[in-house]
Amino acid sequence: MTDSRKRWIAIVITIAVLAILAMVAAAALVPGNSAQKITSIPAVNSPSDRDLFPDKAYPEFANGYSVEYHGTYKVVRTYDPTRGNSGSHTYVLVQRGENIPEGYPDAQVFFIPVESVITMSSVNVAVLGELNEMSAIRGNVNNNLVLNDTFQELAKAGKITEVGSGTMAMSNNFQTEKMVELSPDLVFCTEGGGQQQNIEPKLTETGLRPVLTQASTEDTPLGRAEWIKYYAYFFNKEKDANTVFDQVKTNYQAIADKVKNVSNRPTIISGLTVQGIWYVPGSRSYAARFFKDAGGDYVLSNYTGGGNTPIAFETVYEKGQNADVYLNPGMVGVGGGIDALLAQDSRFGKFKSVQTGAVYHFDARQNEFGSLDYWYSGNIRPDIILADLVKILHPDVLPDHHLYYYRQVGSGITGDTP
Repeated sequence: MTDSRKRWIAIVITIAVLAILAMVAAAALVPGNSAQKITSIPAVNSPSDRDLFPDKAYPEFANGYSVEYHGTYKVVRTYDPTRGNSGSHTYVLVQRGENIPEGYPDAQVFFIPVESVITMSSVNVAVLGELNEMSAIRGNVNNNLVLNDTFQELAKAGKITEVGSGTMAMSNNFQTEKMVELSPDLVFCTEGGGQQQNIEPKLTETGLRPVLTQASTEDTPLGRAEWIKYYAYFFNKEKDANTVFDQVKTNYQAIADKVKNVSNRPTIISGLTVQGIWYVPGSRSYAARFFKDAGGDYVLSNYTGGGNTPIAFETVYEKGQNADVYLNPGMVGVGGGIDALLAQDSRFGKFKSVQTGAVYHFDARQNEFGSLDYWYSGNIRPDIILADLVKILHPDVLPDHHLYYYRQVGSGITGDTP
């Protein structure tokens, strides 16, 4: 076979191959063909797929959220067991510059990392501070509640606008006009109870994009603290979140292990009274878990509810009059003592814990506006709270620890019998 004939055959074969490839490509573009519908970014399942999120963070203790990592996006879901499906949300977080995936019709889509946010709670601010994202905050509800010097400096410089008033949880007292003017990428909202259902629609109606945080639904201290990972998803700060949380977890578990097998477990009562009704943390509550991990014996553990379970004063007296320690008495005022308790109800004076001065509250760190650091930074530092409680219940176990969030309220008062 001559060289010219060989070249001619090679050309024909090449043309044929190119024609076949062209027909395959054209078929893929025919309407209704399955290939045309695959516009979403596939999940990372082989070494050839792109993975733009090398640092990943999965919840270990928290039950209120989940995350799925895909090549160029994340799918984050929140759950609130107290509200069923109405408490569920789906967020698709797409890396900037990448396509929005299909298949999530009911999800809110955000391009990440987000660059500007509004916070509706000082708890949101505390977490962003741990992630070094304080500068991303453009607005906040009630700046006076934030116990953070960096935040206050930014607010004073006009870089963080106060967009309303309220308490730690979400409040209806916010100014949507100001919020819209700030044009944030999202608004971090904190679960605030019954009024919450009215707030999200209000924000959405104005074009704002709320993202719900529900750490308060967790019934373990480490579960609440682990919500730092949830915030991190929106900033691609998983590595930072893991570093912070892993240290807190290590500290917490080491402290708990020190008192895990103690034979002497001081008895505890807890809660505050309102008009003769004592609101106590139930056995499944965040506070009750602290008492257990600190080596205490919570005498009201047979009440299986969550936080703020209402019980008659007489019932608590019957079960807890001889308890060794009274924790978290509530409204004793700034620096208040036993007299503040007796002003509410003189019967407090008949409790052994009150008579011996073993009454402790978590208001040692607060500002002039009554904002407690316990609710600000304490949510992400349960290891320090646990150290305080161990110091109170078993002072010899942590000889070098000094109370941080807690203080001793007072001693030596007696009162009337219920």
